[in-house]
Amino acid sequence: MTEDYLHYIWKYKLFDSNELITIGGDKLEIVNFGIHNHDSGPDFSEGKVKIGDTLWAGNIEIHINSGDWIKHNHQTDKAYDSVILHVVYKYDKEIKTTSGAIIPTLELKNRLNYSEFENYSRFIFNPIPCLQSLDKVPEITISSHLNQMIVERLEMKTEHIKDQLETLNYDWEQVFFQQFAKSLGMKVNAFGMEEMAKNIPCKLFTKLGNNHLAIESLLFGQAGFLEEEIIGNEYHKSLSNEYQFHQQKNSLTPINSQFWKFSKMRPSNFPTLRLAQLGQMLKNNDSLFSSFIKKDISYKEIVPKLGIEINSGFWHTHYTFENESKPIKKSIGKTLINSIIINTIAPFMYLYGSYKDDLDYKEKALDILEELPAEDNKITRLFTDKIGLDSALQTQGIIHCHNYYCIKKRCLDCGIGIHLLK
Repeated sequence: MTEDYLHYIWKYKLFDSNELITIGGDKLEIVNFGIHNHDSGPDFSEGKVKIGDTLWAGNIEIHINSGDWIKHNHQTDKAYDSVILHVVYKYDKEIKTTSGAIIPTLELKNRLNYSEFENYSRFIFNPIPCLQSLDKVPEITISSHLNQMIVERLEMKTEHIKDQLETLNYDWEQVFFQQFAKSLGMKVNAFGMEEMAKNIPCKLFTKLGNNHLAIESLLFGQAGFLEEEIIGNEYHKSLSNEYQFHQQKNSLTPINSQFWKFSKMRPSNFPTLRLAQLGQMLKNNDSLFSSFIKKDISYKEIVPKLGIEINSGFWHTHYTFENESKPIKKSIGKTLINSIIINTIAPFMYLYGSYKDDLDYKEKALDILEELPAEDNKITRLFTDKIGLDSALQTQGIIHCHNYYCIKKRCLDCGIGIHLLK
C-alpha cells in the first residue's frame, strides 16, 4: 500500500463508505472530503465530517499506519492540530494533538477493493504507464491535461526570473537581457552568457545608441575575450581600446574567459559568434524587452527580429578572433530562434501578465507557443504516434508531463492517469 494510492481513493471516494465508524466506535459521516493539498501541511484542507452528533470542519490527514503520524513528527507540529480526522490504511497507535487531544481515526483496511490496487500497481510499474493506452483516452481529456501542464511549465520557468527581478528591484530590461543572453548561449555556454550579461548594466547600451563597435567592445570585454592582445589583429585591438575606455569610465569587471566552451562544438555555436550576433541584436533594437514583450506581437513578427544575419565585417570571415574562415553568412538558425521564444520570450510574456494583472499578456504567451511548430526530440517522439502534437504549446506540455509526472510516477495527480485508472 502507498500513501499516494490512499490519497487517490480518498479524493475520488473509491472505498466502501457505508456505515463508517471511527476507531473509537463513533458513527462517522463524511460531509466534505476536502481539497487535496500538494504543499506542506495536512493532506486535505477544508474538510467536514460529522462524528456522532457533532459537525467538525478542518483538515484531514492520511497515512498508511496511524503510527506514521509520529514518524513524521506531526505530534510536535501545531499545524496539524487542525486535523479533524486521521484516515489510515491500518490502525496501530493512538494519535494525539500537541495539546493531548485524541484525533478521531478511520481505518480503511477492510473497505478497499484490492483488485483495483493490483491494477494500479501493474499500471504504475511501466516506465511510462499510460503510453500504450493513450488511444483509450478522450481527446478532450488529453487537451485539458496538456493545458494544465503548459501553465505549470510556464510558472516553473518563471521562478528563476522572479528571483532575479526581486534582486534587481524589478528592472525588467536588465533581467530580460540576462535571460536572452542565457538562451542564446544554449546549454553549453548558457552560464557564461548569463554571467557576462549580469556584469553589463543595460543602461550603458542605451547611451551607446547604435555604436556597433562600442556595443561589441562591452560584450567581448566583459566576456573576458579582450584580456590578452592578439598580435596583428586590428579588429581585436580596436575593440580592446574601446573597451578600456568604457571599463575605466564605468568600473567594469570582466568574467573569467575560462567559462567559455569551444570543444566538440560546431563553429556556428561558438560563444564568440553568439556574442557578435547579440551585438547585432542590440544595435538593431533600442530595448530588447520592449521589442519582444508586446500584446500585439506574433510568432511571425518575432522570427525576423531574432533572425540576425552577419554578412559583412570581421565575423563574416571568422568564428573566433584567431582563425580566419571562408566568407559565409552567419545567422541564428530556426531551432535556436524557437528555443529563445520558448525559454525566454514566452515565460517573460506570461510573467509580465501576472505582474501587471493583465490577462492579455498571459494569453499572448500561450498564443505564441501555439504558433510555434511542434518540437522534435526524444521525449516528444515517444508520444507523437499516440496523440497529435501540432505545436510547441502541446510539446512543452507533454515534456513537462513526462519529466514531472510520468518519470516520477505521479499518475494519480495526472488527468490522463486518473482517467485510465478509473
